[in-house]
This record gives sequence, C-alpha cells and structure tokens, in this order.
Amino acid sequence: MKKVIKAICLTANKGVKVQDVPKPEKAEQGHLIIKMEACGINAGDTAFIGGAFPKGSIPISQYDIGGVSGVGTVIAIGEGVPEEYKGKKVTVYRSLKFSENIIGTWCEYAHLHYLHCAILPDINMEDYSGSLVNIITPYAFLKQILEEGHKGIICTAGNSATGIAMLGICIANNFPIISIARTEDAKKELEVLGVKNIVVQTDSDFKQQLKESAQRLSATAVFDGVGGEILNQIIDVLPFNSTIYSYGYLGGKTPLTFHASILMKGITIKGFGNFRTKTVQNQQHLEKALKDIAEIIEMPHFKTKAGKKFSFEDINDALVFSSPIGEKAVLYPCTIQ
Repeated sequence: MKKVIKAICLTANKGVKVQDVPKPEKAEQGHLIIKMEACGINAGDTAFIGGAFPKGSIPISQYDIGGVSGVGTVIAIGEGVPEEYKGKKVTVYRSLKFSENIIGTWCEYAHLHYLHCAILPDINMEDYSGSLVNIITPYAFLKQILEEGHKGIICTAGNSATGIAMLGICIANNFPIISIARTEDAKKELEVLGVKNIVVQTDSDFKQQLKESAQRLSATAVFDGVGGEILNQIIDVLPFNSTIYSYGYLGGKTPLTFHASILMKGITIKGFGNFRTKTVQNQQHLEKALKDIAEIIEMPHFKTKAGKKFSFEDINDALVFSSPIGEKAVLYPCTIQ
C-alpha cells in the first residue's frame, strides 16, 4: 500500500482543498525529493489558482497540487543531479523548469527538478520561503537589459519584494539603479538596504529629480511593477530611447495615458516575464543563475518578509491574508501551535 502525504490541491471551481496524495518514493532522473518546511504565498500563487495563466504556459504538478514557492531539505537525489544538492536546504520556485514529474510545493514532500532549486547556506530556511521567484526575476532582467544595451535601471516599485531584490542584484553587480519610493518612510527602509539613488513619489520636485538622475546614470530600462498610476507621472521625463518593461500592476487598473509626442522620444513599452528570458529558457544559463544566486542569497535584500503563519488546513485564510507592509502569509505542512 502506497504511503500518502497531505497536500493542498486545486479544485474544479478555482479553489483549493487539503487532501491525501501518494508520497514520492524515488527521485527521478534530474529530480530531488524535498521535505518541505514552509511555503511563502506570492501573488503568482493566487493568480495560478484563479486560472490567470493559459494552459501549458507554466509547469503544473501531478495531482494538481498548488503553490510554486517554498523551502525544504533535500532527502533524495535522482540520477544526473549534482552531488552538492544531497542533504542541502533549498529555496524553490517550481515554475522554472517543465517536467512531467513535478509534485509540489504545497505538500509535505515535494518532487522537483534540481533546476527549480537554489542551495541555501546554513541559515534560517523560513527567511527564504518565498524568495526565489523574487530573485530570479531581477537576475534575469539584468541579464536581458545588459544584452539590449541599457546602462541603468529605474525601478518603479522600489519597496516591493521584487523591487528590493532588484536593488540587491544591482548592488551585487555594481549596476546603477534608481529606486522610486512612495513615501519618506519607504525611502528610509531602502536607505538601510544601501540604495544610492532614490526619489520619493510624494516630493514636490519628484519628476525633476527623476529626470536628472536618469540622465546622469543613463537609466533607460524601466522595471515597472505598478502600472499606469506611476507611468503616467514619469513617462514624459524618461530619457530618449528608454524601454518600459511591464512586470506587475500594484497600482491597480489605472490606464496608461500619454500624448503621442512621447513616441518621438523612442520610448518602447513591452511586457516582461522571467519565463520568457534566456536565463530561464536556456538550461545552462539557468544552472549558472541558480549557482550565482546561492552565492549572494544571504544579502538582506532576498529574505521573504514573512507575516502570519498558517497550517495547510487554514489555506483559505492564508490566501486572503494581507499586510500593509508587504508581509506574506507562510504555509506550514505541520499544525501551527
């Protein structure tokens, strides 16, 4: 009789439920079995449950198990997996590699390709329960814009988890970045993290500050996680030949509006997703990325801002958890005391 484990699975009506699924017993070629410790809930998780991603666009799990992020300990490795993964703590993001053998991550024991995982040093695993998605995105972004000839970044959602990770990636690579903060308090948070160039959205001369900083640093790559709300403010002061890479819409559904004369400045607007980058699409590039990330992951910029803890049985409460300071709900396979 097969052993079973607890897992949070998707339902037909775009919901979730806890149920028993078969426990992975053997690590397939290129894969790991991971005893899951904690799973941070990111925006992509709720979008996935709600059916926001077209079928076949991202890897799925056997048994329709939810979740893409988490941390755990490797208890078995399959053929072809580098020995360095054996017995290690790892942070995972299961959307990086397609495989028919995926099990997890919202389960007691996950079965993932090793290219879903970055090895953690001997640190508190829970601090990285939702981190890898926020690290691989700016890592892949920097690689792409360097190839496209950009020399500096403007990050609109400077205090978001991805914005802070972008700052960390730029510091680690000595690459110029201008972080946009919404308030003076947000500015102080970023200053502690080593930001050198910051503009505050509520300052009376915000646009002039941004214009001058962008010209000085040749910052023509805009990493935008807000949408129309901020872009409407800044698009007319961006340097010539800037490219806006749209990644998220924290600002809600405010439409982007601008005068057609802006197009004379050679400004380009396009979407950005880490799935489509060479970093993720090319196996050798992805393997190098995960090794590079493992070397810098102890930087404070890459920690998950953990909020309330939830057991699997409380998944529906976890999915509606919100925090005014950007903390994430964190799921635990065990019962929370």
